[in-house]
Amino acid sequence: MEHSPNIRMTDKQAAVLPLLLAFGLLGAGSGTPWDRDSTQWTDRDVQQVLATSPWAQSVNAVMADPREEIENYSAPLPGPERAGMAGQTNPTSNGGRWDGAVGRNRMGSLPSLPVVVRWDSAVPVREALRRSAGTPESDVSVADYVLTVTGLIPGGRYRSAGHTEASSNSDSSSDARNPEQILEAFMAFSRLLPREAAPIAPRNVKLDSASGAVHIFFPRTHPIEAGSKEVVFLTRFGGFTVRAKFRVKDMRYRGKVTL
Repeated sequence: MEHSPNIRMTDKQAAVLPLLLAFGLLGAGSGTPWDRDSTQWTDRDVQQVLATSPWAQSVNAVMADPREEIENYSAPLPGPERAGMAGQTNPTSNGGRWDGAVGRNRMGSLPSLPVVVRWDSAVPVREALRRSAGTPESDVSVADYVLTVTGLIPGGRYRSAGHTEASSNSDSSSDARNPEQILEAFMAFSRLLPREAAPIAPRNVKLDSASGAVHIFFPRTHPIEAGSKEVVFLTRFGGFTVRAKFRVKDMRYRGKVTL
């Protein structure tokens, strides 16, 4: 008569198993969300993709002029674009006109503002946005590189965002000024800077007045190569400059670079 094999775990195995489960080293939950198909994501995975992934960075907007880095980081700007940048006012000369009313640092140092920069055109981010909104398909355009900046502009501060009408009723929570000048400033100072390649200027900017999110659309006319080492995003809002560096080789969804 054959005996069944003894499948009882040893005391050591029993002690190690909970640790393996806790650290996600067993089962389908191992690895980062972008290593798995989005159909396997949990709600926590969705939030990780949107907030702390290779496509999403929390950075500080600081009082600085982005023009010097644009001039030095990549290949030179074409003549007309260089002239347009040179004609802009110094970022500290406008008194923080559109800086969200950030006060001075009590210690006397230049103020900073926490913001999030996210690459909304990347496949995993589009999937996460779709999942978080509960929609069957993502409505984010893939014809451009789309970068979204949140935290620079308070939600609900501006009305009629993106429209040209000059007047609206104001109240204690909204700014009746038309935001066209803000959008023009983002157009003038926003750039994608691939390493050792020409800067990419935006073709369009949209402001979500409810959330304060700024969506900046960069054409894919000169695609950022998958073999590129890094790409820097720069933009400016009033006296604040936002800089976020993305490592292209890390921006992989299921093994394939996606921007």
